[in-house]
Amino acid sequence: MDAPFSPLFGEFLGRMPEEMQAAVASAGTLMRYRDGATIQQRGDRKPGISVIAEGAVRMSATDAEGERSTYLVHGPGDAFGEMTLFLDIPRTLDAVAVGDTAIHEVSRAGFTQLLDTQPAIRDHLLVSLARQLSLALERLDDQRRLPANVRLAKALVDLAEPDGDHHIVRASQSALAEAIATSRVTTGKVLTELAKAGLVETAYRAVRIANLTALQDWIAARSLLTPLTVRN
Repeated sequence: MDAPFSPLFGEFLGRMPEEMQAAVASAGTLMRYRDGATIQQRGDRKPGISVIAEGAVRMSATDAEGERSTYLVHGPGDAFGEMTLFLDIPRTLDAVAVGDTAIHEVSRAGFTQLLDTQPAIRDHLLVSLARQLSLALERLDDQRRLPANVRLAKALVDLAEPDGDHHIVRASQSALAEAIATSRVTTGKVLTELAKAGLVETAYRAVRIANLTALQDWIAARSLLTPLTVRN
């Protein structure tokens, strides 16, 4: 049975008309995953694009010492695996379901056929890829000009997952330190600062955010430049 896309569309599907969204769904095979299930592993040969219909997906990687770093969390309407449509490369990150998750898996051949009937979808794919590049460049610039507390706050916003009336970031302090290229000690100090400001609560291998908007406003007030890329 087909799964309808969530009303909270992500970047890939966000501006598509309904008939194009339906075409994407029809071109793919619907796969369902329970919370915590592995969707893909780094190195998997899986040419195609994965489009989230329901739930969320945590993208991460494990280093040589076994420490896992979460890079981002995708939501409904977001896509991953786009690079494998064009390059003969494996999937580069691990992907795990956050909550019950449904994904339309569109193979490379299926996507090529989709372009024959929906050529305008190419524009949406280019926007998605361009946004990823823009965010990557923004993060590089953040490392150069922003202090650790603002970089960590931005990372928390990027990694936040809905958790009832709040949001949560499921990551250790070591993983967060790696995400912003700083020491674990510095990360701990920044988390303490944010907690004293009432913006976060720390827990075992997790950070709870009571008010995501308040954290975003805190970041905006301390950024040297207004962000050009709007995050959902």
